[in-house]
Amino acid sequence: MLVATLIILNVPVYLFIGWLVFDTKAGAADTFFETIVAILKAIFIPKIVRVLMEDDDDGAWGLFPIAAFFIACGGVVYGEYCLVTMFL
Repeated sequence: MLVATLIILNVPVYLFIGWLVFDTKAGAADTFFETIVAILKAIFIPKIVRVLMEDDDDGAWGLFPIAAFFIACGGVVYGEYCLVTMFL
């Protein structure tokens, strides 16, 4: 129950981490919302579908930023969980 609550409450933190990981100066989106949409496309739409839709990002690093994003989000939840259980 505690972990589920932490996951839900950390959605703004996940968006900030995604902005840090994926929004580089070379391929920066115009708005924060466009960055989030690009992240979701990279995660949930397979590459072959993006190529067929002519929406492929040639400058993408591949799965490394996506893995770093998930590891960072998991680290945030784990760290907060350890802090909460230590003080309760």
